Amino acid sequence: MNRDEPPHPAASNIPQSAGGVNLDEYRGYLRAVAQIEIGRRLQSKVDASDIVQQSLLEAYQGLAAHRGHTQAELMAWLRTILARNLLNTYRDYGAQKRDISREHSLAQQLDDSSVRLDRFLASEQTSPSQRVIRGEQAERLATALATLPDDQRTAVILKHFHDESLAQIAEKMDRSTLAVAGLLKRGLKKLRQTMDGDSTSGS
Repeated sequence: MNRDEPPHPAASNIPQSAGGVNLDEYRGYLRAVAQIEIGRRLQSKVDASDIVQQSLLEAYQGLAAHRGHTQAELMAWLRTILARNLLNTYRDYGAQKRDISREHSLAQQLDDSSVRLDRFLASEQTSPSQRVIRGEQAERLATALATLPDDQRTAVILKHFHDESLAQIAEKMDRSTLAVAGLLKRGLKKLRQTMDGDSTSGS
């Protein structure tokens, strides 16, 4: 489902601040990471926003037990919760069975996706260090990814967020490398146009 609309109604269930931590501040970041992960698995079958919403609710409920002290530790903890909910979703669709090792593996994949997300956003922003700006960028990226046609989104995610070659992507998508190159060109152009448009309309 494409998401170019107001936040999920259940978002009101999450307090703006809990223990001095504004969990909702990480919604765009988590949504982008989730989009990157499910883009190569279930594509348009699931809504990343719903998975993120569930993850944030669980994070709020377990925040008192979180022992981290830095933003990096908090983000790693949030990714762990997100990984668990992604695995639950995969099982619902029969994609995977319950396996703790898979959960650890997926958590590592999300860590890697987070690094690539940070790298991509840094390339789109001359001053990427401000957390609020980066969070807004991540939200715009998640929305932009959701608006891409499935084949363009898959190609962009595999190339720019999973570091796969044109040949690897072509094999997975059963397309020629020339066709994949075209998907990447059109997808990336539309992605940036959407992000720039959201940024302009929000300014």
